Amino acid sequence: MPTTVLYIDTEHDQVVDDPVLGVPHLAKIEEARRRLEAAAGSPCRVVRFPDVSLATIAHAEAAAVVISGCTTDWAKYDFGALAGLLDVIRAAPVPVLGICAGHQLVGFAHGAAWGPLGPLADGEADPHPHFAPGERKERGFLPVEVDADCPLFRDVGTIGIFFQSHYWQLEATPPGFVARASSPWSAIQTIERLDRPVFGVQFHPERADDAHPDGAAVLRNFFALARRATRP
Repeated sequence: MPTTVLYIDTEHDQVVDDPVLGVPHLAKIEEARRRLEAAAGSPCRVVRFPDVSLATIAHAEAAAVVISGCTTDWAKYDFGALAGLLDVIRAAPVPVLGICAGHQLVGFAHGAAWGPLGPLADGEADPHPHFAPGERKERGFLPVEVDADCPLFRDVGTIGIFFQSHYWQLEATPPGFVARASSPWSAIQTIERLDRPVFGVQFHPERADDAHPDGAAVLRNFFALARRATRP
């Protein structure tokens, strides 16, 4: 039975290859990889997004795919380099969880529009001016209203507290999906595909801590679902 989790690093090469920015990025990815591995109870391997294809998934005998967030605007990406990952998202040969930018890619792959939360109004305070200055954003541990019927939110209740770090969002739920969570600033915090175990979450469940454990529950629930989906 497949057991390996593939964690897809979506960060742009300009960050990964930067002598200053690349070091903390790799540390962040490694910390997330360890957390995913602990939640899955299975090995987790990092793969850079240009190296992803349906053949990659098959060769790795992957049990699940988790798609990371990123800090680079989508306008800077060569979408040809994302083609293999988008193919995997659409075909979903194994369960898929997109996180933040990964969530946005899941929606984009299925035709959903995306865009910024919008500019701050005149006189509106910017609580995090170092992050997307002048733009509305969600940053820090914040409440998200969740659909308790969604399998990701088992044992979370109706309000989860999750780490957020985004100013970009899906503007519509893609065809074949249903929205499963929302926040005051971002109406589509979670999407679930109706015919396959494919999910996107705008928040960062891998950033959970002892004071904010709901993200860890989401990861455990996803990997439990993935085990059931890949069981012979």
